[in-house]
Amino acid sequence: MQILALWGLLALLVVLIVLRDPQTLILAKDEKGRLEISRSALHRVIEACCEQVRGIASARAQVTRKGRLFHTELRLKIRPNAKLDAIQGYLTQEITEIYHQNLGLKDVGAIEIKIVGVVPNENTF
Repeated sequence: MQILALWGLLALLVVLIVLRDPQTLILAKDEKGRLEISRSALHRVIEACCEQVRGIASARAQVTRKGRLFHTELRLKIRPNAKLDAIQGYLTQEITEIYHQNLGLKDVGAIEIKIVGVVPNENTF
């Protein structure tokens, strides 16, 4: 009985490894070569875009692929004076442009923005 449970667990582990998303995303491929971006680099590009916006203190991005669509989840820490509706509209537009123009990806899914914290304003003199 224990051997069957062990084999079952091993089979489940193999299936999870095989079905896992690849660590890199192929952006372009032809006979001369291919262009790839790592999952972590894609996350950092989106986070850098977010952190340039006034009112956002920090950002964490996670991009997942569901079918052919790329879904983006942003977890933001904002400043008290942030205009959330303006930030949401701007980030949606900018991230869509990053996917289309910078990376050449057309299948953009949902872009979900979650506010996970509020950070005090910086003291400036």
